[in-house]
Parts: sequence; structure tokens; C-alpha cells
Amino acid sequence: MIWGSLRFAGDLSPWIVFTVAVAAAVLVALLYLRETRHIDSPLNFVLPALRAATVAMIILILAGPVWHRRITVGTLGRIVFAVDATQSMSVTDTQSDDAQTSRVARAMRMLAGDSENEGWIESLRATHDIDVVAFSAGEPVTVWTSGDAGDQETDRTDSLLIQPDGKRTELASAVTALAFQSEDDADATPVQSALVVISDGRDNVGGSAIDMAGTLRASGAMVHTIGMGSEDEPADVSIAEVSRPDSVAADAVLGGSIAINQFGFDGRDLNVRIESAETGKTVWQTSVAATGTFQSVPFELDVETVIDQTAATDPRGVRRSTIVMDLRAVVEPIDGESISTNNTMAFRVAASTRDRRLLIMDGSSRWETRYVRNLFERDPAWTVDTILFGPGTDTLRLERGDDDGEFPRSRESLAKYDVIILGEVPPDQFEITDANLIREFVTRGGGLVVVDGRYDRIKKIAQSSLRDLIPVEFGNDRLLAASSMIPTRLGMENPMLNLGGEKTDLQNFWSQLPAPQSFVRVDRQEGAEAWVDAVDADGERSPWLVTRLFGSGRVFYLSSDQTWRWRYKVADRFHARFWNQLLAASMQPPYSANDEYVAIGTDKIEYRDGEAAIIRVRLQDTGGKPVGDATVDALVVSENQIIASVPMSVDDPARGTYTGLSPKLNSGAYEVRVRASGFDSTALQASTPIWVGDRHSVEMNRVSLDRGAMEQLAAAGGGVYVHESSASKILDSLRPLSSGTIVESDVVVWQSFYWFWAVIILLAAEWVLRKRAGLV
Repeated sequence: MIWGSLRFAGDLSPWIVFTVAVAAAVLVALLYLRETRHIDSPLNFVLPALRAATVAMIILILAGPVWHRRITVGTLGRIVFAVDATQSMSVTDTQSDDAQTSRVARAMRMLAGDSENEGWIESLRATHDIDVVAFSAGEPVTVWTSGDAGDQETDRTDSLLIQPDGKRTELASAVTALAFQSEDDADATPVQSALVVISDGRDNVGGSAIDMAGTLRASGAMVHTIGMGSEDEPADVSIAEVSRPDSVAADAVLGGSIAINQFGFDGRDLNVRIESAETGKTVWQTSVAATGTFQSVPFELDVETVIDQTAATDPRGVRRSTIVMDLRAVVEPIDGESISTNNTMAFRVAASTRDRRLLIMDGSSRWETRYVRNLFERDPAWTVDTILFGPGTDTLRLERGDDDGEFPRSRESLAKYDVIILGEVPPDQFEITDANLIREFVTRGGGLVVVDGRYDRIKKIAQSSLRDLIPVEFGNDRLLAASSMIPTRLGMENPMLNLGGEKTDLQNFWSQLPAPQSFVRVDRQEGAEAWVDAVDADGERSPWLVTRLFGSGRVFYLSSDQTWRWRYKVADRFHARFWNQLLAASMQPPYSANDEYVAIGTDKIEYRDGEAAIIRVRLQDTGGKPVGDATVDALVVSENQIIASVPMSVDDPARGTYTGLSPKLNSGAYEVRVRASGFDSTALQASTPIWVGDRHSVEMNRVSLDRGAMEQLAAAGGGVYVHESSASKILDSLRPLSSGTIVESDVVVWQSFYWFWAVIILLAAEWVLRKRAGLV
């Protein structure tokens, strides 16, 4: 196969030469036209064109055109070098021969070479097709390819550079680099190919790279691995995670824990603190002794104190129902620590200054209802309305209206609540209109918690009017005795279930909670998630806590009503935390800020890298009436620059509410503002901050070489594993992939007789035609 391309070897830039050549050709043609304007067509135009072309060709000699030919003889092997571009590759290893150079720099020197040694690319490019890709999480990025041999810039290897800034390592992403190439070349002549993964092997996100390597091996490709760095973990202290709720009341105590990793400092004192990122002031601190590689440090801090230290920078007239506490957990560096960048972790918590409203509906004053009602009635951040009706209560029939003790008649009246707890109300008094109001309440962002019991009433309501809303299917078994409760895999990942134990101890913690004496056997509906299972005496599991999103809201279902039993000997320690976190997870966050005309809020204040934000807006006019017919855009702003304009769709015209979804956002701090037709930009002052980025510093938790992972990947791919210190052994496995070679040659066009004869022919043609026109 033959490729040809035109290159330029002159001292001047080709674009400058082209510009001068075109300008000279146009000038010559215009001057020539003055002489040929009386000649018959087409000679009056052909003669100037020939002269202009001749002048242009002569000037183009200054660009030094060179015709580069690339001929492939035989079949080339294909090699993809996948280089880990995550933060752990920026580490320098004290036990390596070149301790001052980072892992990624050593990998690049291995491939591209330096002034003293030829790189692998140069030694293989004459016989192999080569790609170099960088991977972290997501799709790998091509940084160099021999397929661009006609491009002088991309063909060079001395400027090959990879920036190690990825926050997660996905080895499966590296394997896809060759998998995608194989798909692209599916119709081409079969070639022998290999993938060389250059990494420290600390895989912490994505699917199974080993399974994918096995698939490549079955297709005839090989996967080799080169381990970068030392197998010994360097002496280091780092913050791995900060566990805390996403929101808290402004007058409450914020509780959580800081997970710390440490290597090489057993018995040393660790000074841990939390400080305000805004002011730099310390709001909590402690000192603990390092007891192992992983330990958790619990913390509690007064929210009101932190808020008082927050700088008031809001424009006049802006009121905030949520104040974001921008905090930073810090473990002070210790002498001898190898990495200091992982000693700090920023986190945010929303402090709500607005009272929440809770509606409790039940058919009897059972223990569960009493304790939940008393819990939230004692909390100044909550306003609780309780409706008890049916036989055995003071109200035999459900009253409907807008007074206390009455179920709201309209969606506007029901919308004043954040959450509804629905107990075992009498089915004969629960009408279709009531079900429709609750269904619309949840659809528009309200929270619903359904608490089942022993009267079989929820099953009847679900089957008659709320089948689509309650996320479970009921069987024939009515009540079963429980022996324990166990969080599911999805539940283990949700901080809502952390009632005091560490995340790794959640299963053991929940198994020790007093199990309900009885529970309703159910199956989760399609699309619903079971977070906790109840286990009966025979070891059979049934969903106990089930949830799913419904419209803009969320529904929770509990298959028993006996969480009050968790108060035995510990009072509200676990019971109160469970219900506070359950209600916080079920309800939509309030609007975080508002002014005279607009209220704005987002579903969260912190997002993962690449996640989109749900934005909510409410508009009203000067009289306080809702505006539901405006054209509204949410502006996502970073460093006073608008990076995205999000068109908002009308949610409820009668309430003047709008919703929109931002584009996927990169890591950073943002502010969301509002622009609306009919409103001056200076009138809409309210805004809300959001942050994007990984919460946990997973990538830098462990930075030593995971030799086992790299060996397993190579074994699955039918290749070999070597450490970087003996990486040259890989070349012996790569060279036999190719049965062909590439022959390259250059023809200096501007010095060749081809160019000279082209100029002579143009001048000769012009002379002949001038003679025919009578100009000679």
C-alpha cells in the first residue's frame, strides 16, 4: 500500500509563501489584462492566467515543497500503547532508579525516547502501526498515531505529552482502546495486534477489564501490561471520605465522620480539623492516634456557629432558605509524608433556614405514628399536621378542607407540605380524589412515605387507587415474623442507611437492630429499588424498605411499623436519625434563594463530574401573582462567564414554576442565575451556588503498584507482565506481530526537473499563444 503527501521544507511559513504567490499572481494577471483586453476571447484571459501561474510556481519554490511517499510492504502488526493518565501516575517513587521523575514521565520517555536513547515508537514504527492513547475513566483519548504519517506535527514523538490529571482509574477503558480499533478495522485485512497497558494497576471504577481482555484474546489480540512504580505503599496520610448528610437544619448539630488512610505512621498523633473554606477559620478539631491503615474520626459541629461566620454577600432583597456551608476537612501533614495533596477534602452541606412541613395521615394512633409525630413536633425546623380518622379515633370520618385536622381539598393546599406519611388509613374513606391529589403532589416533587402494618389496609389502597404510586406488589402471605434486617447492595451505597456505624459495618449494624415482630411480604415493582430486606426465621428475604422516583418526587414504602422498637435503651439515637434521613431523602430540596420576583433552587448542591443539575424556578409579578407564560432561561455561570444557557420548560403555569436540566458539567464551582422575558436583568437577583467534582479522593487513597491486578490482566489477555525496570522485554513479544515494513522516501519537488519543466511548459505555451494572437 502506498501513501503520498505534500510537505514543505522551506525556511518561510507555507501560508506566508502561498499568500505572496497568490497576491503576485493576481497583480501580474491584472497588469497583463491591460495588454490583452483588445484580443478575442478566450486568449484575452488565458494569456494572463498562464503568466500568473508561472509567477506563482516560481514564488512557491520558497516554501520548499517535498513529496513524501510511504510504501507498506507486507502486513504490519498493530500496537496500542495505553498510558494511565490519572493522578496516581504523577507520583515519584523513592525506590525507583529515577526517583525525581513521575511515573507518567518515565512512561513517556520509554515510548518517545530522549537525547540519549531511542524510544520504542521509533524502533517499531517502521514495521508496525502504532497508537498511543491516554486513559483514566471513560473513553480513552488518542495522543499520537502513526496513521497520521502525512502530518509533520502529529508524526513527531519528541513532543509526546500526557497530563496525569484523571481522578479515577478504569482499566476497562484501556482495554477498549484496542477493542474500538479492532471494530474500526473490521473490514480490513486481518492483522496481528497487541495492547500494552502502562499503569500502576489501581483500578477503582468501571467494569471488569479482565473479562474484556479475555474477549480480546479470543479475537486473536494480546494484552501485555507494564507495572509502574513501587509495590510498597509510601508513607502517607490521606482523607478518603467525609460522611455527612446533604442537608441539615440551621439550628441543628451537623454530625458525620472523616475516613482517614495512613501508611507508616502507626502510633503517631493525627491532628484533624474542619475549617470554613470561605474564611479559613477552624470550626472543629481533634487529635487522634493513628491505629491502622484505615480509621474513622467522628465529628459534630454547631451549624449556627458556621453560618454566623459565613460572609454575607447577597444583593439587597435576596433571601436564602438554604445557606451552603462550604467546608474543608484537613489532616495536618506529618514529617516524612510522601504526598500532601490528599490531606484535604472539600465538602458542602446545605443548612435549611426554612421550616419544613409534614402531614401525617393514619387510621389509628399506633406507636409508630406517636413516636414519629412527637419526634418532629419537638424539632423547631418542622411544622407537623396530623390527621387521625376512622373507627377507634376521635374523628370517625375523614374531614376535607383547609383547617387543622382536615385533608386538603386542592393541590395548592397540599403543596404547602414537603412530605406526607401515609399510614393504614381506612380504605373505604380514601377516595379517588384523595389518591389523585397525593399522586399529583408526588409528581410535582413532594415526598411520600408509606408505612404498612398488620391491618392489611395499604394493600387494599394500593390495589384500588395507588397501584402505580406504591412501589411494591402484594402477595397472598399477609404477615411474617422477622429475625433480622439486612441492607441490600444498593442500600449499602446510600448514606441514608448510615445510622451510626461505618459504611463497611452497615450490614452488621442493621442486623443488630431490633427486627420487627412482623412484616408484610411484598415484591418490589419493576423500576423500584429495595434498600433493606427483612429476613424471616427460614432465612427467606423480603423487601422491607423500597423506594423509587415518581415524577419529580420520591416514594418510600416500609413493610412494618415498628422502628420505634429501636429506641430500646438508646432513646432517639437511631430512631430519630433514621426518620430525619428518610424524610430528607424523600422530599425535594426547597428553593435555596428568592427575591421579589424569582425563586431558584437545584436538586443538589454537589454533583459528580459529568453529572447534570436539575434546576427549578418560580416566577411572580410585583403583586406576588405567579407568572406562568414567560420565556425563562437558567444561566450557568463560572468565573463571571456564562458557560450554558438552559431553556426552562413550564412545570405548573398556575404556580409560575419552571424546570430545566443543565448540560453535563465539568469539575468546578458554578452559580445558577435566571433570565426571563418581561423582567429586567437587574430585577432578578437571586442565584444559587453548585459544585461539581468527585466527593471522594479514591484515586490517591492507594498509590502503590498493584502487581496482582496487572498480572491478572496480562494473563487474561494472553500476554506478559513486566515491571518498568525490565520493560524492554515486552519488545521481544511485539516485534513478531509484523510481517511487513514501511519504506519512506522524499522527492524534493522544487529542485526536481518536474518543477523546472512545468515552468518551461507554461512559458512556452504562453509564447506560442502570444504569437497566435499577434503579440510577438
